[in-house]
Amino acid sequence: MKKSFKRLGLGVLAGVLLVGLAACGGSKDGKAGEGKTDFKGDTLKIGVWGGNEAEEKSLDELIKNFETETGAKVDKKVYTDYNTQMQTDLVGKTAPDVFYVDASMYPFFQSQGALAPLDKKEFESDKFYSTLIDTFSTDGEMYAAPKDFSTLALYLNTEIFEKTGVSVDEVPASYEEMVTWLPGFQEKIDKAYGKGKVSAMSYNPEMSRNLHIAQRDGGAIEDKDGRSTLSDKKVVDNFSILNDLVATKGFVTPQDIGAGWNGEAFGTGKLAMMEEGNWVYQNLNNDYKDIKYTVKPMQTYKGEKGSMMFSVGWGKYSGTKQSDLADKWIKYVTGKEGMELWVTGTGTLPSREDVAESAKIADNKDMKVHLDAWEYATPWQKGVSLTTIDNAFKNFVPKALDGSMSMEEAMKKADEQANADIDAGK
Repeated sequence: MKKSFKRLGLGVLAGVLLVGLAACGGSKDGKAGEGKTDFKGDTLKIGVWGGNEAEEKSLDELIKNFETETGAKVDKKVYTDYNTQMQTDLVGKTAPDVFYVDASMYPFFQSQGALAPLDKKEFESDKFYSTLIDTFSTDGEMYAAPKDFSTLALYLNTEIFEKTGVSVDEVPASYEEMVTWLPGFQEKIDKAYGKGKVSAMSYNPEMSRNLHIAQRDGGAIEDKDGRSTLSDKKVVDNFSILNDLVATKGFVTPQDIGAGWNGEAFGTGKLAMMEEGNWVYQNLNNDYKDIKYTVKPMQTYKGEKGSMMFSVGWGKYSGTKQSDLADKWIKYVTGKEGMELWVTGTGTLPSREDVAESAKIADNKDMKVHLDAWEYATPWQKGVSLTTIDNAFKNFVPKALDGSMSMEEAMKKADEQANADIDAGK
């Protein structure tokens, strides 16, 4: 369910959106028709991005059930370049009545007035994991209801461990300890499989995987004005662990070993360990059935647990003229019945605690690791400049990790690029 979004001209569009949304036909809070209950003949337009087969099937089932219950028609619009096209529709006042809101893009959509507030009591916010409600709230107001979430966890190929004579219980609990442990483990792997055949562990040089590291000890990648602060001393110090891990020669990217992503590298037996989201679980079970694995929490760093959390919410367009029908849709798909249908069909984690209990997610020991991470995982979200900062980080952190620049130099260059892009968009 995690999506990678391309940010194209957000700064330029921001000013247009502020003007355009102020002139929207609907009321400011999206409440065009108070208390309407008869929806026969009405049409609700929903905006989504394309999902996998299971997600498409589950969404279509939700739509069918909703149409049967309400007598309304649901018009599904599937976007291919979601955020760019959604912004175009917002400017043109043709946005869907309800639409997907990725946590990373929530600050932008909310700041531009594109989302109508949702009453927390009416939408049962107390039933959801608190971290997720906070992710889609501003100044105490909730602007999207989280439909599901994912977290990162550590996957271990038990067959590789057995062949090297190492127990999965020997894997250190902290990144700091991994620095001294990985070289020996990689030597044993090389002895068992041949040098260059299998690597100990993978990493991804993306901020979406490393924000939890960047923010240890109060590190910040963005200031209150939305400018990049990757060269902050605390951030640079935090990222030093990546240099130390890469230096072990057992810490590689999937691309370093000829794979497109972690799941492929792990599934083809090229990795002993990977940090990945629960979306990989069904992929491994369906496409790589011969791989035997177990799932554990990720290593601690500087004495604290860490992971990343990714979530998507259903938001209501502030200019909708189908406010009550939009509310009814969001209540259904994020309610107990609708969410049970969704998570059962898609294998995603429910954002409601009562659904996690009724769906017996914790009975699956691997999924329980992902579920439990909600308490300490860092949401993939900052301010409106997150995508720009992420792009700069991805451009320069490889130079720090291959030794062509120090981490401090690389992050200064990343700041320069990010802030130039941010300023150009104002």
